[in-house]
Amino acid sequence: MAGKGQRKDRYTGKENKQGGKMTAAELMHHNFDEIFIELDPVKREAMMRNAYTEDSVWIHPGGRLVGIAAINEAASEIRKRIPEYRYKVVGDIHTMHNVGMCRWGSGLPGQPFRYTGTDVLEERDGRVAVFYTFIDSGTPPVASTE
Repeated sequence: MAGKGQRKDRYTGKENKQGGKMTAAELMHHNFDEIFIELDPVKREAMMRNAYTEDSVWIHPGGRLVGIAAINEAASEIRKRIPEYRYKVVGDIHTMHNVGMCRWGSGLPGQPFRYTGTDVLEERDGRVAVFYTFIDSGTPPVASTE
């Protein structure tokens, strides 16, 4: 059991002595497993406020977004287009100092990935400061015009 002011990393089982601050690896898991699959933008924004710096930056094939509100809005658009898609980390999350990197896949649960990518995340003071998303293969679905 983690002592007062500590908590266990739910992925590694190791104690986190930073009083709730997350490591780069924990932040990446939190992004894939909770934040970017959340359909409710209010709940997602609350999670982001605990895990992102106010001036966080997301750089992806569609552009560059600054701040929690802008990133949450983009995540909402993604979830509207593909609400049933899930993300899965493929292989290990590699970390060096305060930077994490991992490969991932996305698609319908139990089906082959529709597209894959690589994310690189920089942690600052236990929160996401900057993250980059690269699409490695496939094409994310586009919004329907129907």
